[in-house]
Amino acid sequence: MELTITANNTTLTDAIRKYAEKRLSILDRRFRDPVPVFLLIRKEQTQKEDERYIAEVTIRMKRGVIRGETRGDTPYTAIDNVLDTLTRQISRYKTRYSRKARRDAEGGLGQAIAEQLAQTASGDETGESDVQTLEHGQLVRTKRHAVALESVEDAAAQMELLGHNFYVFRNTEGGEISIVYRRHDDDYGLIVPEDPDTGAEATR
Repeated sequence: MELTITANNTTLTDAIRKYAEKRLSILDRRFRDPVPVFLLIRKEQTQKEDERYIAEVTIRMKRGVIRGETRGDTPYTAIDNVLDTLTRQISRYKTRYSRKARRDAEGGLGQAIAEQLAQTASGDETGESDVQTLEHGQLVRTKRHAVALESVEDAAAQMELLGHNFYVFRNTEGGEISIVYRRHDDDYGLIVPEDPDTGAEATR
């Protein structure tokens, strides 16, 4: 495991670094080859004391990424909590790609598309800390995401691997930007943005 640790709005002490290295070292057992692991510890101003610290871990795999993010009252509890999330995400990853490998062997998704999936997932890493004041709150974070050409099924699976409740992609069926999301009933929904004029003509 190649671990990189950074901090935002809090001090990364030697004690926290050593604790993170020790706790996250158990991930080495989950992978046959060394993988890059990125841990971001940040602090947010919130009224809930048990949610002030966030541990965000990103593991870059050959085919996509695995991400877990949890909160705690201290950096230590946030790190402990994120390990449970990562364990579930890793299990999902292995299950998904073991099935996909079998399908690929029978003529499924090609290597070029698989590489594109990995590039798309890892493109979600850039964060900007500029704060913008809006009418009902503050915009505190911006992420830039490279939008890849994917099927709805692959986009939904990638969303689950990332631990998100929505995912933006370019649909292979028509090439348009689409959003797949997790509904409250645990099913999926799909949003296909349209030009306002086009939508108005379609309803006539």
